[in-house]
Amino acid sequence: MRFYLFVALLAIALGLDMLLLALGLAQPQARLFQAPVARAAPHAVLAPSSTATRAPSPTATHTPSPTASPTATATVTAAPSPTPSPSPTATPPPPRLLAAKAVSFTPANRAVRANIRLALALDGGALSHVLLAPGDVFSFNALLGPRPQRLPWKYVVVQPTPAPTDGAAPASSADVQRIQGGGLCDLASRFVMAARPLLPAKAFRFVNHVRSNGVHLSGVPTRDTVSIWAVGGGPGEQDLTIRNLSDGWLEFAITRDGERITVTARLWDRAPAGSFQ
Repeated sequence: MRFYLFVALLAIALGLDMLLLALGLAQPQARLFQAPVARAAPHAVLAPSSTATRAPSPTATHTPSPTASPTATATVTAAPSPTPSPSPTATPPPPRLLAAKAVSFTPANRAVRANIRLALALDGGALSHVLLAPGDVFSFNALLGPRPQRLPWKYVVVQPTPAPTDGAAPASSADVQRIQGGGLCDLASRFVMAARPLLPAKAFRFVNHVRSNGVHLSGVPTRDTVSIWAVGGGPGEQDLTIRNLSDGWLEFAITRDGERITVTARLWDRAPAGSFQ
């Protein structure tokens, strides 16, 4: 009995195997049992152009990633900032001349001319150009140097003369004087004559030449005659000082045309251009 049961089961199993084999040969894609096959991920393919394209990211939306440019990244260089130019300033107007006076004379005596040339050449021509700010003081002797008495001044023969009026009696020969440095008084007196219209009378301090020795100076009013005795500040020195009592800048300039000497005084509202201060 058990034998027959075993044979029946064996026959049934053989029949099922034949049926499954027939189905497998007829429709292989309809297999009931198919082992899973592992597949490799697709490789990125280079595009034919020189630009490399990155493979798409395996995301659900399949959003392509940005392509990488093969060109080198340009270095950003900061442009140099422009140098700030100074703000333009308004050019001040030129100094305004308030007043001026020029006085000229031509010394006849050769020794006088030599002494004046020496005085104008001292200290780089300090007497030839003088500029005074308001309140400054000009000293004639100070511009002759610290030891003016040691300079090679020429001697000049002078004599007392009466006031230049008609019918004046000539001076006697006994009154003739021999003065070293003659001509400095004539030059200093022209400073007073030039600046007289520009300054008040109290701006001038000097010893009057006529009142001190009775000698008049040719072409000089009596009140403007200056007596100069330059001995470096020693006893008996006689100087000319002029204080600028105006609100402007007082300038003295001396020019020469041959033996003709011109002293010019100018009053400016401020320091003239190119002047030393």
